[in-house]
Amino acid sequence: MQYVSPRLQLGGFRGANNVTRNEKTGAFGIYGDYPEYIHQEYMDIIKGRWLNYSDINAKMKTAVIGTDVVKSLYDIGEEPIGTYIKINGVNFKVVGVFQNPNTQGDSEEEANNIFIPFTSFANAFNTGNNVGWMAITAYDHTSITSLKPQVLSIMREQRGVHPDDQRAIGNFDKAEIFARFTGLFDILGFVGYFVGALVLLSGGIGISNIMLIVVKERTNEIGVRRALGASPWDIKSQILQESLVLTIISGLAGIAAAAGLIWVMNYILDQSGPVENFANPSVNITVIIIALIILIISGLLAGFIPASRATQMKPVDALRTD
Repeated sequence: MQYVSPRLQLGGFRGANNVTRNEKTGAFGIYGDYPEYIHQEYMDIIKGRWLNYSDINAKMKTAVIGTDVVKSLYDIGEEPIGTYIKINGVNFKVVGVFQNPNTQGDSEEEANNIFIPFTSFANAFNTGNNVGWMAITAYDHTSITSLKPQVLSIMREQRGVHPDDQRAIGNFDKAEIFARFTGLFDILGFVGYFVGALVLLSGGIGISNIMLIVVKERTNEIGVRRALGASPWDIKSQILQESLVLTIISGLAGIAAAAGLIWVMNYILDQSGPVENFANPSVNITVIIIALIILIISGLLAGFIPASRATQMKPVDALRTD
């Protein structure tokens, strides 16, 4: 594990009023944290600074507040850094303002949070050596979900909890939830590839039908070429090449049209401003290459049956056809 941060919590968003400044009051989530927590729950410090170990060691009564806390307790244009807020009757000096880049449904709640040093929290609110909960983060390329059973097993042993008791120690696994979302998108991606492949296949069938008609209409030409000494492979090669060129040209035209549509969408988005959860639509170059490979293969397959029929014609029979 990379980070293990003990945490303490007081109050909560939309709970009882627990913070005051002059005549203004509000209900906010109060958290006692260590400096490492900013590496576990990323946030932008837009003013001032984050908590540090000087705050922890000296039990400094400092606070980092969210943007919505500023809106609730301060007048427009008022500078919060260096001012004091009162949390449950205890004064804390504001040293930083954060903005959470999270765009999920709980972003409003997170903007209403206040972070103070863990040791200051314990000292000010008499929590002693208690720990409310812990934020645990694994190193990159290591799944915290795979480590979770070992962590819970150690905690059960230390706290005297029965090994089979799965409910005594609660947990919230963000990695597991994220994996569910990515799994859903993987399924949607597979469906997209499958549908796209079917569309390309149907296009190949259409080209195959076109080439069958072309072979039928050019029966006399094929007969003349065979009579003049063209080999079956020459005839087959001609039909396959025409099928391949037709497929590639139509495929590239479709890719160009899709690229133009994406450009128009990006232009409209740039003109209308940022749209939440939707930005910069694009297509991966790998997808385009795969599509071209499928087009080439489908073009060869589309021309294979017409080419085989063309080579099976006898020159005399082909010349007799009106």
